[in-house]
Amino acid sequence: MSFAQEFRATITGHVSDASGAGVPNVPIQVRHTATNELTSATTSPDGNYTIPFLRPGAVSVTVEAAGFKRFTQDGITLRVGQSAALNIVLEVGAVSDQITVTDEIPLLESAKADRGTVIDSRSVQEFPLNARNPFMLSMLVAGVQYNGNAIYQRPFDNGAIADWSINGSLNRNNEFLLDGAPNNAQAGGNNIALVPSVDAVEEFKIQTNSYDAQYGKTGGGIINVSLKSGTNDLHGTLYEFARRNYRCRSNAPGVGRAQRHTPCVPPPRVPGMSIPFRRGSAWPAHIPD
Repeated sequence: MSFAQEFRATITGHVSDASGAGVPNVPIQVRHTATNELTSATTSPDGNYTIPFLRPGAVSVTVEAAGFKRFTQDGITLRVGQSAALNIVLEVGAVSDQITVTDEIPLLESAKADRGTVIDSRSVQEFPLNARNPFMLSMLVAGVQYNGNAIYQRPFDNGAIADWSINGSLNRNNEFLLDGAPNNAQAGGNNIALVPSVDAVEEFKIQTNSYDAQYGKTGGGIINVSLKSGTNDLHGTLYEFARRNYRCRSNAPGVGRAQRHTPCVPPPRVPGMSIPFRRGSAWPAHIPD
């Protein structure tokens, strides 16, 4: 039974020795780099393992077994809804000896056959957004078409911003998920219930086809959003969002309102803050340490 559509990641794989034989009853530990959250599992008699319910983000995997060197794999980045494969080969030696792999490696998603694209945290933070609506970044994905009016892309335009067609599906036939919970409103034609702030979104995935049975109630695609969680470091965001027409408009006669925009004047700088200016978007202020 599935109680919710899963947004967390899963690591599966096989632990073997140098001959390829599976190593049974080996403890495996996954540590989330940002929070130090630990998740453990043990290999089966055949050396297979599965570690579900891992929050997206950077993790490290550690394996310890008697008669083998301690193995640590750093540089693993898990994506929302990902089911990644990581096979581990142990070398004979003392547990006090350690093998550490630090290169970042892309994990193959061999456990599922779904297709889609992840809009990662860097894209959410750095791409300019009209009205600070993170869902509009879905237009970066192949096969995704926004059918709404360009002037109704604001976070509170819950009806207009639900006008999506994915891989040729009918309009408004998609399911929106927020940390695994349904995010479709009861009112309107399959509206979006809640549009999270850009600063609250870790990443999201647009699944276009071949998703498994845990996702339902849709004849289109899946927009699966993972929100940020707390970390061991104090952090925050300060931004200003304002559109000043008197700074961004030409008074030339005969020019329509939608065509009057000229390069805007950036806001005044705040002492001690770096405020990059982007026309038609917010001005995030980064407070130095």
